[in-house]
Amino acid sequence: MLWGWWWILLRKWVAALALLAVACTGAAAAAPGLRVTAQQRDLTYVVRKLELHPSLIFPGKLQAFMRFAHHELRQALMPLPGWQVVELADHLTAYFHDPHTHTYLEAEGPADTLPLTFFWTGDGLVAVRTATTPATIRTGDQVLAFSGVSPRTIARRLSALWAEDRYSSEAYGATMLSSATVLHAVGGVAPGGRVALRLRWGSGKPFTVDLPLALGGLGQSQTALTTFTQRYLLPDSIAGTAQRGPFWAWTVTPRYGFFLLQDCTMSGGYLHAVTAFFASMARARSPILVIDLQQNGGGDSNVILPWLEHLPRKFKASDVNLLTSAGKAENLPAARPIFRGRVYVLQSGFTFSSAMWFTQALTGPGLGERVGTTIGEPTSGCGNVKAYTTPEFRIPFQVSQYCYAAIKGQARRTLPAQVPLALTVRDVEHGVNPVQLWLAALP
Repeated sequence: MLWGWWWILLRKWVAALALLAVACTGAAAAAPGLRVTAQQRDLTYVVRKLELHPSLIFPGKLQAFMRFAHHELRQALMPLPGWQVVELADHLTAYFHDPHTHTYLEAEGPADTLPLTFFWTGDGLVAVRTATTPATIRTGDQVLAFSGVSPRTIARRLSALWAEDRYSSEAYGATMLSSATVLHAVGGVAPGGRVALRLRWGSGKPFTVDLPLALGGLGQSQTALTTFTQRYLLPDSIAGTAQRGPFWAWTVTPRYGFFLLQDCTMSGGYLHAVTAFFASMARARSPILVIDLQQNGGGDSNVILPWLEHLPRKFKASDVNLLTSAGKAENLPAARPIFRGRVYVLQSGFTFSSAMWFTQALTGPGLGERVGTTIGEPTSGCGNVKAYTTPEFRIPFQVSQYCYAAIKGQARRTLPAQVPLALTVRDVEHGVNPVQLWLAALP
């Protein structure tokens, strides 16, 4: 099974936003010599755990990584600010270009943030208001620069920071751009510790708002992002449905059935929901099935099981390398009712790990179609992570334990949408929900 852990960064996104606050505690007040010792101890601890990465079993790989690690540790032979220690730990985990192996912080403490948050659309970065955002900033204002640094440069630096593909780093990185630490890392903070945010509404004249980095505001940002995604990524029919659980919701109409799955978590309630959904689809004779994985960061790959059991055998037979707790997918039993209509899977840059496997398993020639934007994660790689925390600065990180093959037998660098459906800056400006429009246009 694959276990996707980036959902922590989205659901509990104080993980990335509290980097500086946490890293500066504990060893922060130590004498220079003691601080260097603490830095070396933490980074050496990270290296020791990374030596277990499965990609290092091949000849020469371990030696190459150790040379790189030695160079990184030499940069910590003098006292460093806490955020730079975290950044060095990040460099070490990013060496593998493995999205499951990364440095993060899951800290509930205070952190310096901007009084707003952000979302990367298909053609630009937009501001998203929170309860404390200045009145001059509107949700949908296009961001032109952070203290003179363009979004394009920000995107490139985010990708380098996590050694990740453009699609994932933009999607997740936008939610972290309120963080003082992330903004420092990408060069978005002006001298004096403030952020000169350059914005524009539609085709209007650009304007600049000088913003402080203040303590707190994380809960407000999370609430704002939830409201934003519900407004622009979910259909109206799902918002008021009574068919919902902690991470899923569904609705069935005579034209289509829509199932929202936000986490890959197996539970009795989830299994019952999928069974009830297919039964309702059969009663309504709905010809179209839509599964929404746009905001799903992964989890337990077994969540695919009840879907494959209710779909024709061609879905199970195509996924030759998809292993579940019940064995190979092609050996799964069928469960009535079997849905034989058209299948669509909504995906985005947030669709990660087991959710990526989910969308790949149900799409392809003769199967369903992928709708939305590109998933940047490779379709084969490493996973099944083990989590660690460094002894001095308490920096959490995780390391993949196993590598897995592409479930359809051929690895791909990305998983593009077959039906492009990107939210745009103009959509946000005019209050347009592209998912709602696409559903309305289905035959």
